[in-house]
Amino acid sequence: MTETAAASPMFLERHYTVKELADAWHMSHVTVRSWFRGEKGVIRYGPAKIKGKGNKQTHVQLRVPESVARRVYKERTGTVT
Repeated sequence: MTETAAASPMFLERHYTVKELADAWHMSHVTVRSWFRGEKGVIRYGPAKIKGKGNKQTHVQLRVPESVARRVYKERTGTVT
């Protein structure tokens, strides 16, 4: 993650997938997804419908701006990456 992220507008920041953050932080993607599920500034896209056909769930994709990732990581762990 770059030092200039705080100076850039959020739409120009690097945006991370849940998998990228989970791999970088050595955590489960389920944990990382739960951390960002309702977080302000996270981009969500995918089907508007929560449940798919039958019992299958559809997943909304998340893209996390670098500044949001840094803030949440610090809040949850007390350290900055």
